[in-house]
Amino acid sequence: MEDLLGLAERAVEAAIKEGADQADSFSQRRRTVWVEIERNSIKSCGVTVDHGISVRAFIDGGMGFAYTQRLDPESAKRTAARAARLAGKAQPDPDFKSLVEPKKAGRVPNLYDREVAEMSIESVVDMAAASLEAAESVSKDIIINGGISASLNIYALSNSLGVAVEEEKTALNIGVMAVVRRGSDVGSYYEWDVGRSLRDVKPEDVGVIAVERSMRYLGSRKVKTGTLPVVFGFTPAHSLMASTIAGAANAENIQRERSYLIGKLGEKIASSNLTIVDDGTIPGGVASSTYDGEGSPKRRLTVVEDGVLRMYLHNSYTANKAGVETTASAVRGSYRSTVGIGTSNIRISPGDWSLNEMIEETREGIYFELGWISGNPVTGDISKPIDFGFKIEDGELAYPVKNALIGSKVLHILGNIDAISKDYREEPGLIMPAIRVREVRIAGAR
Repeated sequence: MEDLLGLAERAVEAAIKEGADQADSFSQRRRTVWVEIERNSIKSCGVTVDHGISVRAFIDGGMGFAYTQRLDPESAKRTAARAARLAGKAQPDPDFKSLVEPKKAGRVPNLYDREVAEMSIESVVDMAAASLEAAESVSKDIIINGGISASLNIYALSNSLGVAVEEEKTALNIGVMAVVRRGSDVGSYYEWDVGRSLRDVKPEDVGVIAVERSMRYLGSRKVKTGTLPVVFGFTPAHSLMASTIAGAANAENIQRERSYLIGKLGEKIASSNLTIVDDGTIPGGVASSTYDGEGSPKRRLTVVEDGVLRMYLHNSYTANKAGVETTASAVRGSYRSTVGIGTSNIRISPGDWSLNEMIEETREGIYFELGWISGNPVTGDISKPIDFGFKIEDGELAYPVKNALIGSKVLHILGNIDAISKDYREEPGLIMPAIRVREVRIAGAR
């Protein structure tokens, strides 16, 4: 790791020598071992290795950005010089004030697992085979597609004000889609798991759950168009809340006037039973890190408290522009990208109901079991097919639905939450309870 930080520091020095007022550099190595499953067999597998270094240089606030895939001192210097030249040609930006000052932070533990970092293709293939075998033990006539990846990410960040940070992380991801056919009838389900270490991920469970739940989706029926209560399951509820915070509460979108949360700071935007925390400091969290993408120490953020929007998410640029402290929400996708704003571990505070109680107390409605939902960050519109859901009748799951669509507004859904479950899905760092909304427009059969 020392060479990555050393290269980043050399690049910053070179950018300043070339005339930059301020500069930062991000260097990275990433190794990913992956396996693709298609129709119950290993279709392909491989190892992808990627590395590079990028530089942001600033002159009168104008930014120049450049990167290279070569990790050597001369390439780092040339990249820095190119970024500085581009900064000199960029339009001056009076809203740029400064990069972040260095601040010490206690390292977030359990982000690296040696077994995952050193995994071979054979080991990942064995995991995929275990998931397939477990799935086929439930039913032999199931079609399985999916994949597994194990990655190691090492990076370093330096800036001209003295920031010098480095970190290494591992990640495991598995996803399986099971499809069952009975004549002309088809049922399917997608199950997934993520983590930092081998103990976080259970491939066999993923295969079994995907198959068992796919069979529940046989015999789907259309539903009538109407306004009904909707119980959003663990994944749909969490994805909607996370996308709301990541998109609409993004300070860049606020400042560019492209968010439905403009002017909502300090106001009630949701039911009083909703509290959402973004915490990048959870040990072993799938989105945890010691520092953000600019070198600010991560911390726990209460974004929505008892239904009130308490903050927008900032990087250093938007924070300086607004005259507030950064929320350490700067993100970099890789050395190829510049800095944006994003979330870490989104945790929704559990409520007082069980998921079963929420369904049992619903005379007629929809249970949206699985799906990833996001509203338009500008308008707040939601239009989402219910690919995995059930009609609720007299407090029971009556039958799976098909050709149904949710059409609503994010603020309408937030304001009409009447129950949050006390049971939840938990992935490392994430708390994902179910949420019931009393009135949601459903587009179905005519």
